[in-house]
Amino acid sequence: MEVKIIHNASEVYEFLKEKTRYDYIYQVNDLSPKEWDNVICYGLFDNSQLKEIAMLLINYDIPVLLAASFANEKYNTELLSKIKKFLPSKFYTHIDRETLDNVFHTKNILELEEYMNMGLCNYELLNEKGGNEAARLGFNDLEDIKELINESYPEAWLDDDLVKLNKNFGIYVDGKLVSFAGIHAYSEEYQVVAVAHVTTHPDYRQKGYGEKVVCSLVKDLKNKIDFIGLNVKVNNLAAINCYKKLGFEEFGKFVGCEIVNNCD
Repeated sequence: MEVKIIHNASEVYEFLKEKTRYDYIYQVNDLSPKEWDNVICYGLFDNSQLKEIAMLLINYDIPVLLAASFANEKYNTELLSKIKKFLPSKFYTHIDRETLDNVFHTKNILELEEYMNMGLCNYELLNEKGGNEAARLGFNDLEDIKELINESYPEAWLDDDLVKLNKNFGIYVDGKLVSFAGIHAYSEEYQVVAVAHVTTHPDYRQKGYGEKVVCSLVKDLKNKIDFIGLNVKVNNLAAINCYKKLGFEEFGKFVGCEIVNNCD
């Protein structure tokens, strides 16, 4: 098998379109023209047949490699082994645990966490919930959003440009933003969105605010987007149960980590 860089986003879409969309929200989103210019997409080919892909996103402070397969770890391991020497000296990745173990040394792996993909499938559960109990937030609320995230979710990768889309909801208490839900990917063209940055200030937890902001956000998103997904740490049982109450179901798992790539 050989590795080629794929320059045509439509070729990648043909590969992804039959896969479980909730496992590939970010990859599909990055096929959009405004995102594709910042992607290096590696493909593993058996003659002319595409077997696996890995997408390197270069528009972040640290490059991001989307390399979780959810299907055939053998192809995934072969692809990552072949492109390892071309990858940055340090990057963040979504990857299969088996591939990670086979390709990269444990000593080079930083801050590993296991995640689960979830997707909105049961709209009846969502529709049973109350009305929009959270306020829509936009770019004018950016400083409040950043203040909350710095206090309660500092590891979040907030994208200011996505805040401008006004697909954000929050709850204020006494003039202070205490709960927030936003997005980290959004493509009407490919009908995908990732719910992200869901957080509540530590002093205001256990009050149901998280469920309310996510519910308001998702009810708004479903008017335009077919595939609404998210990822969550597998040990965050409270969040998982909250999402299930709103109609989300569990899909594939992956690990997220930083890698120091010594190419050894």
